[in-house]
Amino acid sequence: MGYWDLVDNPTGESYISLIDLLCAHSDTFYFVTRKELDYDVKIIQQFQPYIIEQYKTKEWASTRTSGPAATVYKIEVCSQTCQLLKKLANSLYDWISPGLPEDLTFIKNNFVWFVSCSHEEFAYFNIRSTYYENIITESTKLNIIKID
Repeated sequence: MGYWDLVDNPTGESYISLIDLLCAHSDTFYFVTRKELDYDVKIIQQFQPYIIEQYKTKEWASTRTSGPAATVYKIEVCSQTCQLLKKLANSLYDWISPGLPEDLTFIKNNFVWFVSCSHEEFAYFNIRSTYYENIITESTKLNIIKID
């Protein structure tokens, strides 16, 4: 298993490329909202038809909180949701309160393979096969480094 850090915040075409790559190789994704932060409810409503599961937790891929539980929205990856992800933000770390939900995380076959933490501005790939390593390293728009 290997970890690859995203060195900078993908913006513009790099962000679009990242979302396209993640959507092409994921079944689901999620984002979170936190009770103590504001969000635009209309944004979440746009994803409503595609929400597979919604639950409260104090722990998700990028965070453990001692505060109130967050709400996780697990969402189907499909052309409509991928278009929304690209339309609603211009960069990965735009996914932050008060405008957008936070911490985009992508999953394939129940394996979390891309994690982000918006307010800390970090993201990484969790790679367990050469196939996925080749996918991310061949992307010319991503600035990534392998963490040993």
